[in-house]
Amino acid sequence: MNPRFIDRAREVRELRELADRAPSLGLLYGRRRVGKTFLLDHVWEDARRFYFLAADTTSEMNRGELIRELSSWSGRTHEAVDFPSWRNVFRALVGLAEAEPLVVVLDEFQYLMGQEEDIVSQLVAVWDREVRGRPLTLILCGSEVAVMERLEGGDSPLYGRPNWSARLRPFDYWDTGAMVPGLPPREAACVYGVFGGTPRFLATAREGEPFRDWVVRTVLSSRGEVHLQLERLIEQEKGIREPREYRSVLSAVADGHSTTDRIAAAAGLSDRPHVVDRALRVLESLELIGRERNFGASVRTPWHNRVADNGGRFWYRFAHKNRSLLETGEPGRVWERRVEPHLDSYMGKVFEGIVREAYGRQHEGWGMGAALGWARWEGQDRNRRPIEVDLVAKLDDGRLLTGEVKWSSRPLDHDLHLQLRRNLEDLARAGQGWAHRALDPRQSAGHLYVSAAGFTHHFRRRAEEEGGILLLDLEDLYRPA
Repeated sequence: MNPRFIDRAREVRELRELADRAPSLGLLYGRRRVGKTFLLDHVWEDARRFYFLAADTTSEMNRGELIRELSSWSGRTHEAVDFPSWRNVFRALVGLAEAEPLVVVLDEFQYLMGQEEDIVSQLVAVWDREVRGRPLTLILCGSEVAVMERLEGGDSPLYGRPNWSARLRPFDYWDTGAMVPGLPPREAACVYGVFGGTPRFLATAREGEPFRDWVVRTVLSSRGEVHLQLERLIEQEKGIREPREYRSVLSAVADGHSTTDRIAAAAGLSDRPHVVDRALRVLESLELIGRERNFGASVRTPWHNRVADNGGRFWYRFAHKNRSLLETGEPGRVWERRVEPHLDSYMGKVFEGIVREAYGRQHEGWGMGAALGWARWEGQDRNRRPIEVDLVAKLDDGRLLTGEVKWSSRPLDHDLHLQLRRNLEDLARAGQGWAHRALDPRQSAGHLYVSAAGFTHHFRRRAEEEGGILLLDLEDLYRPA
């Protein structure tokens, strides 16, 4: 496989197989900057390919531009007046695949789906009647996820016709590290916490540049590439009519407000809760916001919202809140006074997400079963003592795994285990059935503790003596499985 690809081995294999069994129709979609165009531009480097990037303009202008580019690419003279409809365009593309295989990529396909004509129906008419037997591979690619997903719906003319469909997502912590190789694990984790897994953001790294300078240059600077992209994160989604409301909701969640009523109050939308509900649904569909409940909570328990994208979380917490100071051209001061002193606190939640991803990748190597459900628990015992348990997971063998995840700067000692045991005992007495199971040796998978700074020798010795305790540090999470 081409070494330039990271975390796209499955897509590369399937796309190449798709072209081998043409005629084939595929759909590829995902948020902007996740690498869709790079993938499609390099997966068939030895194939005969025609690529067209649609613009956010009229259907007629896009059709005319495609014809001009097709003329230049094919060496044949095509006049726009000879192609009054998209049906004519698709026929021309099919004709080019008569003698030898052809891959056609229509990127940002949602821009072609204007109000002037039903391009999808015209595509289906040509595909069903004229493409049979031709070695044509057609890929429809788009960044408006909801629009592209509807192409596969039962009420879409395209329903049942794609041979392949995939949603491309940002990298996890591991593949983010592969984008910036050579960093120590703690710094690699911070890169994921600041930039998230968006390939285009990670590609702004410069060899040998200190992490602090990279963040200041690209994220905190009001002219930085990542800053500008995240600043317009909401506006890039064409279906959002009131972007300022969505920005306010996202900012409120990034500030730590998790319930709908608190988000509404922080966003200044208390008088319009329906707007908040709609914004949360849309942002969740874009995977910018995630929802979670306490482990074992009933379906009637309100959801707690969190920013799912680390790049967006960091930007709203540190850049958006300090935009006045950043506009004066002092991003270095913002880093020193507003970011660096709070970075460890910020990384706490990020690290919990990293551990969840790492468990999915490496649990077999750690001798653990797969996690069917994973959550945290926050609340009070029957004496109103606040309790937090960072990790409660139901494994595929039915047992429960509990534990703590700490973005620590010093090795943690055995008292962390004693505190978890006390919390579980108090929660069991308060009627939390899952806590009973976590304390029952027959139903417990043991306890997992993950510390960014590792553990004391005392804790490691006690863990070996007691059994049922797995201790992991940052190096373990980044160690090849």
